[in-house]
Order: sequence, then structure tokens, then C-alpha cells
Amino acid sequence: MSLDSNVITKETLIRSKVHEMILHGVLCPGDKLPSENELAELYNAKRIDARNALVQLEKMGIVYGRQGVGRFVNEPLPAVEFLITGTTSFSEKMKEQGIPYKSRVIYADYADDKEQAKYRGLLGADDVKIFKVSRLRIVNEMPCAIHISYIREDLFPHIYEDKENLTSVYTYFKAAGYEQLRSKDRTLSAQFPTLEEMKLLQCSELVPLLVFETDTYDKETNDCLERVKILYRSDLFKHQLSDEN
Repeated sequence: MSLDSNVITKETLIRSKVHEMILHGVLCPGDKLPSENELAELYNAKRIDARNALVQLEKMGIVYGRQGVGRFVNEPLPAVEFLITGTTSFSEKMKEQGIPYKSRVIYADYADDKEQAKYRGLLGADDVKIFKVSRLRIVNEMPCAIHISYIREDLFPHIYEDKENLTSVYTYFKAAGYEQLRSKDRTLSAQFPTLEEMKLLQCSELVPLLVFETDTYDKETNDCLERVKILYRSDLFKHQLSDEN
């Protein structure tokens, strides 16, 4: 890597300085930001650098613009306190906090060939069909997470016929007799959203997603029931991590 690649550009400098002013309370929600010309002069930069910096802050949801007036500091979105576990349903966690919540199934069918191959291997079920269920989690009337389950069909042979009743997969598991569940091999990572994820979550490309993945096992049989992948909007959750036995 060349030394030049580590040089901080004027655009990055302006974006970082304005963001710091907001984080430190120098600029508060509703306050008007300095103009592009003022920022360019302050940091000895071109106006286009200041404009690009402010556009990025808009895409991050930190500021908003009013045509012909200027840009202002956004009210921070309310963050949902959320304990990351693999064996309590999302709906139960929201009910415990009294938070308005809805779940919408956006896909319920067999996974495509590529996903079949991948998740058969991960679930240790080489000769088994994998059924995919994707749900959009809506909290306080705002789309906030995409919850994807890759489920072994051999353990749930009627899942295709039951696909209209999969708003809560854990409820479905319990109705099938799997009541003692445990989470295993949990991972947490971050990524930027794809175009489809941006559309579903109503966010811009600069809002990072936290990606939680885990396997769900039945405690009694030690069967691996599903592989879970959840994509959370990072600006809408305050995550807690907890050990599980």
C-alpha cells in the first residue's frame, strides 16, 4: 500500500469535523450547519469537497437538507435496546419491552441451488432440501431488520404447505415439538446493504448493517434445525451480548 493511499482527503476531513461537532454537542438536533462555502473556506478546500462531505452525512442519516435553506442536524433515531440471543424470538423480545412490532414474510420457498449447496454443508445435511424463510422486522413503524432462516425440510416435512404460517419460526418449531432450543456457533459481523436490502430497510448505502448468524439446535435430540442470518440496521439498535449455556 502506498503512503498516498493513507492521506486524508479534504472531503474526509470536512465530513469528520462536522460529525465530531455533532457528536460533541457543538451542533445539536435542528441546528443549521455551516454552508458549503463556509466549510470550504474554513478547511481551505474546494466547494465540491464540502458538498460531497455533506451529501455523505445525509446518506448516513446524520443531517438532512432543505432546498434553498441549507442542511440541519437530524434528530437521532430512537435505538431499541436489544439482547442478542439465538433462542428467544424477536417478537417475544419486542413484547417484553412494550415496543410496537410487526413481522412480514417476504419470502417462503425452497432456497435456490447456490444456497441449497451452501446451507446443506453448514447444516450437515447433504441429502436434505433447505427451505428459506425471510421476514422483514418492523419496529415503531420502521423497517429495521431482515431475518432469514434456512430450515431442514426433513425435520419439518410439511413446511411448504405451512408457509403461510411462518411469521414466527420459533413458534412453528415449538408447535412441531421442538421446545428446548439452544444457539450455537454465533458470529457478528458488519456489511453495507445491497440495493435490495436498502429498498427493504429504507436506508441509504452508508448505513452499515450488523449481521448476526447462528445455528439453532434442539437440546433433546441435538438436531440442527436451522441456520439463521439476521441483518440489523445499525442505527436503530443498541445491542447487548449475552452468553448462553
